[in-house]
Amino acid sequence: MKKTLHHTIIPTALLATSLVLGYLCSQVTDFNLYFSLALGLVIVLVFCYRNNFGKPLVATARTLLGALFIFSGFVKGVDPLGTQYQIFDYFAAYGTSWANPLSMPMALGLITAEFIVGIALILNIRIPFTAWITALLMAFFTITTLLDATVYADKIVDCGCFGKAITLTNWQTFYKNIVLDIWVVILFFGKYRIRNTFSLQNEAIIVATTTVLFLGFQFYNLRHLPVIDFMDWKKGARLQVAQEERLPIVTIFTFKNKTTQEVHEFDLNELPADLSDWEFVDRHVVDPNPNIMISLFSTNDEYGQDMADYFATFPGNVFITVIYDLDRATARNTRRILELQDFAKQNGHEFIFLLSTNATMETVEIFKQKVGRSDLDIYYSDEKALKTIVRSNPGLILLHKGVIADKWSWRDVPSVEKAQKIVK
Repeated sequence: MKKTLHHTIIPTALLATSLVLGYLCSQVTDFNLYFSLALGLVIVLVFCYRNNFGKPLVATARTLLGALFIFSGFVKGVDPLGTQYQIFDYFAAYGTSWANPLSMPMALGLITAEFIVGIALILNIRIPFTAWITALLMAFFTITTLLDATVYADKIVDCGCFGKAITLTNWQTFYKNIVLDIWVVILFFGKYRIRNTFSLQNEAIIVATTTVLFLGFQFYNLRHLPVIDFMDWKKGARLQVAQEERLPIVTIFTFKNKTTQEVHEFDLNELPADLSDWEFVDRHVVDPNPNIMISLFSTNDEYGQDMADYFATFPGNVFITVIYDLDRATARNTRRILELQDFAKQNGHEFIFLLSTNATMETVEIFKQKVGRSDLDIYYSDEKALKTIVRSNPGLILLHKGVIADKWSWRDVPSVEKAQKIVK
């Protein structure tokens, strides 16, 4: 019984407790002493019983870690620019902005490493070696997120561990990493209980092929737009308007005609004057405003007037060219955009250029000369906000009655012929 207790019951209970604590991480948004003590106690007990976890429990920990590493790598691989921007924030917080040119190679390397480690864990590839890599990565992530939650809390709001797919507070992220560390301890000390599934040659082929394909996937998302858009500015989202512009909530009454048994819905203004022939059935409230509402931020014209509500409520089509870095906007990557501008103006559509507030009059004039156009309707917004609208510089968005109908990287901007079909 004693052997069963130490080798089966207690290890199983500890792994199950870690899963419960993992779920509770989503509920604990700030520092919580009791939750911290619970996590600390479990990880100490797991370390004490590190040699008592059997193959099934080690395999469970391995699979959980592998799945999370794959998910984390994938959602960041969809949007490598988002990870680069996050690294910018870290460099700014640490006072090492001189390293910004290294941010993209670091982003691609980190994302790829996470994904490949996840694949290796799931497929049992060189588990003794993979366990070491996993432990080192988790040690780095845990220390970093502890600093985020304590020292740099005012500068790092979100570590971007799951890209924009899932946003966690700094303490949620740190607690989540402690749960993963529990599984790492189980894996690390049970690594020799797991046999390789493939031969060394096949493992090398799997790792090399996966690395090449996943890097290609990331480069595709960099050159175009994320294949899955986790940002608020996705297709189908409606721009939020001022309270006075929102449509009023409507109360709908359902009545049944006593003679014909017909069921009919009326709003308050449609109710029949004589209800003697109608039998009341139900009443419900309808909010005609969409569930998904996003803010256009402050969008100022050259005179400083905020035009956000105007574009959010414009009854037709609005093409918005987003350029947060004018130095990288050239005649080549704006050629098709400018062709669309001519088409839009000839057909009564709004067409604007939304630039960063960091742009000066001098840089704007240089840009106009560079593209050979002076007839540009230019507006300004915060650079960081523009980077969340579209992951391309330049990028193009089409609004239809305040709803995002489509968005493109400059490489994928439709021709005039295609645009004619789209706006119809």
